[in-house]
Amino acid sequence: MPEVLLLVELAIELAFSILAIRAIVSWVRQPDRRHGHLALALASLAILILLAPALGGTGPVPQALTDLGIALFLISGYGLLMFRDSFVPFPTWPRRLLTGALVVVGVAGVALQLPSNPDSPHTPLQTLELVAIVGLWAFCMLEPILTFWLAARRRPAVEMARLRAISIGYAGLVTVVVFGTVAGSLNGAVSLAVDAVALLIVPVLYFAFFPPVWLRRMWRQPEEEQFRSAVHDLLLYSPDRVTLAEKALGWAERLVGGDAAFIVDAEGLVLASRGVTTAEATQIAMKGKFLKPTQDGRAPRREGATIIVPLDLQQGRGAIVIRSDRLMPIFGDEELSRLSQYATSLVAGLDRVTLSSKIAALERAKTDFLNIASHELRGPMTVIKGYLTMLDAGALGDLAPKARSVLPLLISKSDEVNWMIEQMIEASRLEEGRLALKRHRADIVELTDSAIDGVRMLLSGHELKVDMPVESIEADVDPDRFQIVIRNLLSNAAKYSASGTDITVDVRRDDGKALVSVHDEGIGISKEDQTSLFTRFGRIDTTQHVQGTGLGLWLSREIARMHEGDLTVESRTGRGSTFTFSVPLRH
Repeated sequence: MPEVLLLVELAIELAFSILAIRAIVSWVRQPDRRHGHLALALASLAILILLAPALGGTGPVPQALTDLGIALFLISGYGLLMFRDSFVPFPTWPRRLLTGALVVVGVAGVALQLPSNPDSPHTPLQTLELVAIVGLWAFCMLEPILTFWLAARRRPAVEMARLRAISIGYAGLVTVVVFGTVAGSLNGAVSLAVDAVALLIVPVLYFAFFPPVWLRRMWRQPEEEQFRSAVHDLLLYSPDRVTLAEKALGWAERLVGGDAAFIVDAEGLVLASRGVTTAEATQIAMKGKFLKPTQDGRAPRREGATIIVPLDLQQGRGAIVIRSDRLMPIFGDEELSRLSQYATSLVAGLDRVTLSSKIAALERAKTDFLNIASHELRGPMTVIKGYLTMLDAGALGDLAPKARSVLPLLISKSDEVNWMIEQMIEASRLEEGRLALKRHRADIVELTDSAIDGVRMLLSGHELKVDMPVESIEADVDPDRFQIVIRNLLSNAAKYSASGTDITVDVRRDDGKALVSVHDEGIGISKEDQTSLFTRFGRIDTTQHVQGTGLGLWLSREIARMHEGDLTVESRTGRGSTFTFSVPLRH
């Protein structure tokens, strides 16, 4: 039994020594006040545990060891109290009062020469001093237990778990010290059991003060789904750079903690800030070297209480800058790696928004050009068409036979230009959301016939075949827009089929729909080209130049779908094409 008890005590000494060494290594790697106080506290306790077997007896050496033990005991309390202060600061005067009390009690303990043998009688002053030492150390431990536990409330999952783990770590230290003190006064078996419990608590202390990666991942698990949704939102749905940056900062702080953060782009412009004004963030960004390349490349880096995460944006290097919060847990490289991954998603999101903004600007420029060009061309073409019609009618006098022979071609071309202008105007209205249908009951047969008359000049040179029923086919449509679709289909059929070929128009009803089909014997459309046929400015590559804006089929399908119908195509290369315009029948 004594051998086993000795082994357990040696194991406790070794475990605390390893814990102290781990704290010192962390302080060397990150030499800040927080790590320093934790290293001081755990190293003091480890040395005290190593000295414990030598305490007792009489004489100068045991007394000196007892005085050293008192000092180490109080220093451990001071280190743990200041570790707590680095998270939740004491006001100045309580901190000074507690520090002064620890010094006074320590000096008094040495001056009063507390007996090195605990079984020796104590004077009243020595007893009072012993109570003061234990009571003050207990305050240094119990107050942080409560403070950390309460500070964890309503904080993000990882920070809550981390702060409560520290609270449990303090409770574990109290338990180890109490058990170690009690174990010496018990019999062998009970003392062994108490020491074994104390040994089992040491891993809890390690997990509390130096949580491993797998444990930190477990703490993060409750928020993983929210985090994935946030990243998905950043990548796909944020409408602009500022909105995206503001959303991103919230999760960046949740990943590593912080009381202030901002995102700066390659030009030094602050896109978003939290816990600090834009002006203050701009000033910090100007003073710092956040945008300069480093040896680590994209790796996040610490500069004192600040974490800097580079952003390799399309325009150049930006950065996320997070200034640490006192309540920020002691995170390690795994959290910084996580933040680096998050920064990659943020870069993708910002670049997407920038590219989308450029595309949107180009789209607006196209729309503005269509709008301006169509309206500016409409007036002159109306005048030209009017004079050509007057010349053809002889209202401006007789023309030479050669001049009169070209008038039909000129009138046809002016109609073609006017038709393209009409397409441009309608496309502009559609993009601006101003294309509103004026639907009422109308005869599809009659509307199709009117549409054919409107483009008959464009169909010259083709044999037009029309198959229409005698009875009317009624539907709720916008007559003008309905005819636009039919004229578009007839115009395309004439453009993409050789002169002298047939163009067939078929009007029928089928399964509750009115159908108008336009078939040509032209070049046909490959399956690959059909995928982009109904897109805006979509054109088919042909060996011959075909005039047009590339808006007709896109506009026609949009109008068809606004009527709750559709526009479809059946075609094979070299076999011609059949376009079918469908709208629901009136019930």
